Amino acid sequence: MATRIVPLLATGVCFAWSAAQAGSADLWEVTAFVTMRGMGMMAAPPIEVCAGAGQSDRLTPMPAGCRITDRSTAGDRTSFRVACAGKPPTAGTGEITTGQGVYHAVLRLTGKMDDEPLTMTTEYSGRLIGKCAAAK
Repeated sequence: MATRIVPLLATGVCFAWSAAQAGSADLWEVTAFVTMRGMGMMAAPPIEVCAGAGQSDRLTPMPAGCRITDRSTAGDRTSFRVACAGKPPTAGTGEITTGQGVYHAVLRLTGKMDDEPLTMTTEYSGRLIGKCAAAK
């Protein structure tokens, strides 16, 4: 089963992002650590993410095909539900806690692969490094 988990794990830490509006978004350096049942923790190289006001869920990069629902913000904490189409389909929850120029987030996804339970937890840490540059 490990040969089937690795591609899914790679999907969880390889992110695709569209550019945010130039000058209106903060630039964050984001590091992700992924844990899956039966495997140890794997770290992804840091990436840069643009997130403007009201886009705190962008700070938890997810595989393509994931949709966020039930977003709720109270103070410095945002929580949400997520559903991801694909093979295998997954669903879960996430939460982001922000501080002065830093944040911590957790995304928990569950599903099934070959009729086996699949659980993946991704922990994110980020630090503000500037403003997003204009898109070219």
